[in-house]
Amino acid sequence: MAGNDIHAFLRDDRGVSVIFGTLLLILITVIAASSVAFMISTMQKDAMERESFQSSVENENLKIVSIKPIGNGSSWHSVDLRVFNNNIEDSYISAISINNGYFLNFRAYDSSGSLDVYNNYPAVYNANRRLKIPATKSKTIHLNYSDITVAGTETIYTSGWTNNSLDFTYSLKKHPWDAYGAVPYDYQVNYSSNSTMCIQTGNFSIDNDSRKITFFGNDSGGNLTNTTNYDISYQVDFTSFAGIAPAASNPLKVEIISSYINVFRELFTPPMPIAEVNFRVEYLQDANGTQTPRSYMILDASGSQDTDGFITGYRWAVWKDSGNGTETLYNYNLSGMVVRPMGIDPYNDKNVTIDLEITDDDGMTSRLSQVSGYLEIL
Repeated sequence: MAGNDIHAFLRDDRGVSVIFGTLLLILITVIAASSVAFMISTMQKDAMERESFQSSVENENLKIVSIKPIGNGSSWHSVDLRVFNNNIEDSYISAISINNGYFLNFRAYDSSGSLDVYNNYPAVYNANRRLKIPATKSKTIHLNYSDITVAGTETIYTSGWTNNSLDFTYSLKKHPWDAYGAVPYDYQVNYSSNSTMCIQTGNFSIDNDSRKITFFGNDSGGNLTNTTNYDISYQVDFTSFAGIAPAASNPLKVEIISSYINVFRELFTPPMPIAEVNFRVEYLQDANGTQTPRSYMILDASGSQDTDGFITGYRWAVWKDSGNGTETLYNYNLSGMVVRPMGIDPYNDKNVTIDLEITDDDGMTSRLSQVSGYLEIL
């Protein structure tokens, strides 16, 4: 090949354009295929996550297995709920309501029966800090109708305050923000030696973000000394219930809302107390064989009913006029479905008042005086 022909061949780029175009087309195809594969993989992952979430929502199953209202007989002060999680996954409670009133804050018990603790304080649960019901286990929840007040104390040791003229900064170990977040709280600082309250202005300040307290030294205008330790007490108040506490004689409609927005409902109806008073006669025989009749009273609650379960306890209260005022013979401490109260003469005692309190298997309680009134023997 002549020299001119070789140079002409090397300068001929017509084939390069075709090869470059082919390679570019292959690269575009590979990128497109990779993008499609990534999109399909992402879509499959999203679909699997949606399916898993939907399955978790559908399989969640919380059951309110028991209720224990606590009160004075006319209204409830608090209610304990035992909730069972009949699922293989943990559930979290976002809200609880009773008779359409919501509990904004509530507490719960651990397995030993003590209140849950978090960072040295009783744990308080709400929509932001949700209560976990472990899988296949139960949890007892404590609901207060009155507001929740929690308190904590700690001692500020001044052994490191070597120069009373300089400021002294101490890291607080029980600052309430460690347990509850940035909530309002009250505090008071006292001398450990005599429990006298220290004046805050000009003497110390608290940095909530760093959880530190600074005592101002003499050079900064403070007049506290480093010859004693100091005690600081905290108090946090939580609004518990948004509503009106139901009367003890009312049914309780309980609703639990989980973090999946599932709502689990249960209606607890108080039992119906029914009481009768019967008079009977027995004959007492003395040493000579003489029989003397004596009347006595029988209280019978066998007609009482519970529509959603069964009655587990009967407690009677009996009062009578002693001539000098009212005498309490039994203060809801005479137990039994059919009982014989002592200390009553059916023919001579007047103004005898009787009440009956019954409790069912759900823990619901009802008194005769709330339903139909006291039994009275005038």
